[in-house]
Amino acid sequence: MQMSPKLWRLSIFIVAAGTVAGVTPMVISSYGADHDRTAVQDRDKAAGESEGEEEEEEAPVDYLAVKHNSGHPVSAGQVTLARRQAARIPTGDASRPWQTVGPTNVGGRVIDLAIDPTTSPSTVYAGVSSGGIMKSTDGGVNWKAAWPSDTQQAMGALARGSDGTLWAGTGEANPSGGGTTFFGDGLYKSTDGGDSWDKWGLPDSGAFGRIAVDPKDPSQVWAAATGSLSWKSAQRGLYHLNNGGKDWKQALAPTNDHTGAIDVAIDPDNPKIILASLWDRSRNNGAFQYGGTGSGLYRSTDGGATWTRQDNSNINGSVCSWDQTKSGLNKDADLGRIGIAFATSGPKRAYIQFAGANGPDKGFYVSNDAGKTWTCGGGEPGSVTGGYEWVFGRLWVDPVDENHVFAADVSLRESTDGGNTWSNSSGPHADHHAMVWDPKEPGRVYNGDDGGVYHSTQNGATRTWTHSKVEPWNQSYHLSVSQQDPRRMVTGLQDQGSIRTWTPGTDPTDLTQWNSYGGGDGHWVQIDPDNQLRYYQCLQPSPPKISCGRRVDDAASGSTGSTNTSFSSPPWPSDTRITTDMPIVPDPADPDYVYVAGTSIARSGKGVVSGSNAWKLISPATPDSPESLPGKVPEDEINPDLYYANEYGAVTQIAPAKTTGTSTSPSSTIYAGTDTGKLWKTTDANADNPTWTQLGKGVLPERWVTAIGADPTDADHVYASFSNYREGDLAANVWESTDGGSTWTNISGNLPNAPVWMVTFDQAHNQLYAATDYGVFNLKNGKKNWARLGSELPNCPVLDVKLSADGGTVYAATFGRGIYQLPVKK
Repeated sequence: MQMSPKLWRLSIFIVAAGTVAGVTPMVISSYGADHDRTAVQDRDKAAGESEGEEEEEEAPVDYLAVKHNSGHPVSAGQVTLARRQAARIPTGDASRPWQTVGPTNVGGRVIDLAIDPTTSPSTVYAGVSSGGIMKSTDGGVNWKAAWPSDTQQAMGALARGSDGTLWAGTGEANPSGGGTTFFGDGLYKSTDGGDSWDKWGLPDSGAFGRIAVDPKDPSQVWAAATGSLSWKSAQRGLYHLNNGGKDWKQALAPTNDHTGAIDVAIDPDNPKIILASLWDRSRNNGAFQYGGTGSGLYRSTDGGATWTRQDNSNINGSVCSWDQTKSGLNKDADLGRIGIAFATSGPKRAYIQFAGANGPDKGFYVSNDAGKTWTCGGGEPGSVTGGYEWVFGRLWVDPVDENHVFAADVSLRESTDGGNTWSNSSGPHADHHAMVWDPKEPGRVYNGDDGGVYHSTQNGATRTWTHSKVEPWNQSYHLSVSQQDPRRMVTGLQDQGSIRTWTPGTDPTDLTQWNSYGGGDGHWVQIDPDNQLRYYQCLQPSPPKISCGRRVDDAASGSTGSTNTSFSSPPWPSDTRITTDMPIVPDPADPDYVYVAGTSIARSGKGVVSGSNAWKLISPATPDSPESLPGKVPEDEINPDLYYANEYGAVTQIAPAKTTGTSTSPSSTIYAGTDTGKLWKTTDANADNPTWTQLGKGVLPERWVTAIGADPTDADHVYASFSNYREGDLAANVWESTDGGSTWTNISGNLPNAPVWMVTFDQAHNQLYAATDYGVFNLKNGKKNWARLGSELPNCPVLDVKLSADGGTVYAATFGRGIYQLPVKK
């Protein structure tokens, strides 16, 4: 989990209750549909881009000059414009297709599952967090894409009707603590098993929590539009497909502009009875609130024509004893995400589970009258000490046993007595989001979690789960490539730790098969640029403590020995702030020295990362001090969530200038950036008390610093990129200085107005590479306009870009589809 900055609010037209959103279908093939991309984005104009905005094809440098100075909110049309800008940027020298590297044996977050029992074996579909729709025709063993690579990849919900129609809602509704989830561009449907998809409305919905299809009438479809987390999506609430499947009508409207629908369930015995939940949630750079007065449980008995908000008057007896505020279902600031499930085998049986605003389990309730009244279950499926129930919020009931219930949590929770007692169904990876039973094979059930897809042939019993074999999707945060052997790569994955392409003593052979060398949420990884046998990994910190390690293999081939050293934490104050995506950077002049950062930057001793004297602080360490590099964190950006406290207001980027150090001493000039939008430089980093100077004040955008690239041959030549993704600012921001940061030039040029996550400079060939939400672009020989790099790269965010030592191969770390490579002309 990760990222944020100072973002403009994205103010978008508001749809009132009863508004009908028309559908203009367009067919998108799942098989290399490059030719459809322009059509897709041109048709997006109907989603909010006015005629005037269509003509506003100015370069982002002009866009920024207007928007940064005026402070006006970004419009929906400008989001559409970013997609179109990206699509229209031509490829340069490297016009060849990107090739997938891997891994395929690890997997990543699955947010929903659907099954087609008409095939043999049943075909299973998986909605992957930011990797599209995947499909398995061999019982979940092997998976392949069933979604066009050039279409929006972020998924939120997936469902299949009895007529075979697949419905996919784009945009992930599961929020993050310190991580990143991405918004979508509406609903899609497929009538040919995922071979092609029609775009089917609600383009300004941001994200979806659930899609429900009437089991008796597949033309009746309900979509829980959750809305964007960072701006005011117009199409929020519960929508119903009307007019013969042509229009979406808002059936249940939110009560404020940061509430949307998160779940919906239809009574299988009487489809006129529907339960739905709304969820009040928002976040900015550093703070989030995942509950509020807009949250609530609603019930309809007339097919969604009218709705009644349920409260504690619908609860028999007391609220659950573990409800910390005892507010139950009442309208309250502590009411968070609500998950709903009907039993198909037990008449009128329904379940709900919900969280408090800051994450603890707040209640589990059982109904025997189709949700008219509720009674607290005897046991608590979640945790009152866990801080992220809001990322789960789903329940599933065994289709042949109304008392056999599963609840999503860090562990998969199972009850065989209707929720009176709970235990863990062990075996799958952590963090659960999806389950589906195969109606053709009794006892066969599939589970989707942050580790991919698992299946059980014993009805989900503990220790009976088997992981899929081939899963071509991963969420990569960072990547490092050996400068001696480009087959040696390491990457940090969302909730899958840090992984590598080799094992100690064995050279890499099959690059689809990676293995773990660090746990948790893997973030920054590094391979020593001078010695590939030494490499690093960091997982999410627990401020003021860091969680990093160094590995040193005995040999590239032969000896299998490897030494692991855990980092000690630098001597920071107890209230130090550390971003989840904490940087770790070897010094380019002398890689025996390593940098990490929180409120302040710490440099290791030579070759020493553990022990009481391992670290020296080289910038002011007091949080909220005006002298600290991040400065004071605004009150509204201090997170009230105790489990994710002190993870904003920190240094995010460190770039030592190689020419200011030697092979035996670290660099004296260092550039640094913060999540509070400040860029800094010191030229005396080796002094007892280095002096830092803020750069570009009043010129550079005050947004999260996502990357800094220092020229390895010229300490005065530096690049920096900025992003305000968490507050809705999608503008591109790449800047260059050739005089050590005294003056800056915006070189965003024709880049699409979309977040830039990383820049990498190939000094030897004078090429700059940018990893963005819409692919990888390069700027060659100081030209004004950027070129698209390669073709057929899946349309999911690229968070990192790296090069082989000779600059002949570019590697892209996608947040959804793993690692890709592309040969380029030098």
